[in-house]
Amino acid sequence: MLIKQYAAFVSRTDAFSKRPDVDPRSVAIYGLASEIGSIVSAIKKQNLQEGGALSSPIAREELKEELGDAMWYAFALARIEDDGKSQNILRSDIDHLRDEIGKNDARGARIRKVLTDQEVEAFFESARAFEELPHPKVSDYQALAFRTARTDGETLLTVCAAVLTQLGAQLMRHLLPDVEIDLNRQLQDRSTNVVLGEIAWHLCAIASLYNIDMDEVAQLNVEKASARERRENHPTPLHDEISQPEDQLPRKFVIEFRSIEDDVSQMYWNGQTLGDPLRDQHSEHDGYRFHDVMHLANAACLGWSPVLRDLMGIKRDGQKEVKDAQDTGRSAVVEELVVKYIHWEASRRAKMLRGDTPAGRRPLFAVGEDIPFSVVKQARAFTQGHEVYANKYWEWEKSIREGYRVFQSLREHKSGRVYVDLETRSLRFEPLPETGQ
Repeated sequence: MLIKQYAAFVSRTDAFSKRPDVDPRSVAIYGLASEIGSIVSAIKKQNLQEGGALSSPIAREELKEELGDAMWYAFALARIEDDGKSQNILRSDIDHLRDEIGKNDARGARIRKVLTDQEVEAFFESARAFEELPHPKVSDYQALAFRTARTDGETLLTVCAAVLTQLGAQLMRHLLPDVEIDLNRQLQDRSTNVVLGEIAWHLCAIASLYNIDMDEVAQLNVEKASARERRENHPTPLHDEISQPEDQLPRKFVIEFRSIEDDVSQMYWNGQTLGDPLRDQHSEHDGYRFHDVMHLANAACLGWSPVLRDLMGIKRDGQKEVKDAQDTGRSAVVEELVVKYIHWEASRRAKMLRGDTPAGRRPLFAVGEDIPFSVVKQARAFTQGHEVYANKYWEWEKSIREGYRVFQSLREHKSGRVYVDLETRSLRFEPLPETGQ
């Protein structure tokens, strides 16, 4: 991937720099330090396994995502430091390395003592060629920077983990008050862009040790962030769009929820019962009997609900392979797992935030409350191999928010009418007339 393309992508997806309620510089520094910690943790976990860190294909796959996230924050912070301009920290780092290795001082001499004369000359020659490239790629920087590595193998991996930790701490110094900066002098103050260049060097060195191409890392990072980028005007096409009309989920329909006992609810569609009566099935009456609204949200926002297809008797009979792969009991089990997992996370977080409030009145993923990306990511991960895996992260988050917004109303009114609209990808709640509300 071209460096300038990646820099432009970071600029476009840097949402926190556009928010007036946060300090984007602080967010970027914390984000980068956090990702460095995740990389060091991943290295540590793999080192504890038999065979060592460099032998694990699992470590390589995990690191691709972590390296991409760290690089994103490095580019974002460089842009913030340069007043919104996309500072090329990779080209700057090559200039810094060339100056450092060629300088006639103790540090330059020490580096040249480790590298052979041939290695030094090869680096300078390659650096000149890199400078002349009109549109260098991230992997061009990766290959060139690695020429200056002074160690190799697991030794270099340890060096990278140690130095990245120090560099993260050095960035955090910028957030300290003056008195703490005066009292904590273990780290020298240096230009942020120099520090970011060194961070990029060590990230790329780790990638090289794991035989990871940083162009691939950048591309995966672009795909991940793009999937999170909210684009209401460009939702994923409905999965049954090319199916026969009778095999499609209705584009607009209404489901009624009625409480037939204190903790039992029943759904109705076109005046007929839909599915079995549901109880809370929990020592805490948290309203789980209304959880079927999450299947309605999945249908509306994701265009996917094998559970609802089963209840409505709508299978894609005209597409046998699709039906067998997407509309069977296995797919329904996956959806129930997804809904249960999300509800468990929502309940767990609500209890931590509002433990003094009775379970039935704790809002789950209330308006204004963040839904952790880890929850959205895990929910989507459960569906790998199913059609809904193609939906973007923002669509998953919207489904969760729409579902729990209406869930809260159902729990409050103990019944209601839910309007499901697959065309606008939304739900609408209306109390039943007989509730008197």
